[in-house]
Amino acid sequence: MNQRNDELERLRRLRERQLQDRDPRVRDRAFHGQLSTRRRGKKLTLQNVLKDFQAKWTWMAGGAIIGIVLAVALNQLIQDTWAQYAGYFIVFFCIVLGRLFGAIRDWGDEDWGRKY
Repeated sequence: MNQRNDELERLRRLRERQLQDRDPRVRDRAFHGQLSTRRRGKKLTLQNVLKDFQAKWTWMAGGAIIGIVLAVALNQLIQDTWAQYAGYFIVFFCIVLGRLFGAIRDWGDEDWGRKY
């Protein structure tokens, strides 16, 4: 009887170890721990935050700023109603152009090669 209990206990421990080895949360915690130790030494700056964004969003925001500046300058130079509509078009065009250039930059950064 004692031998049977020892065998059952050994099988129970083996099953527990196998379940722990297959637990995805353990791997996730280890992975996030590695990431946090890498990032721990770095300071959080505006440049690092902007670098983490995809280029299509930063270029689109830059295009919007350029378009707004051009639209305001056009409205200051020409005091007419069509200048407002032209300003709206300029802002829209600069946003689209910024999005296009940003998408082109992101396209070049994609990983096309094999991982192994």
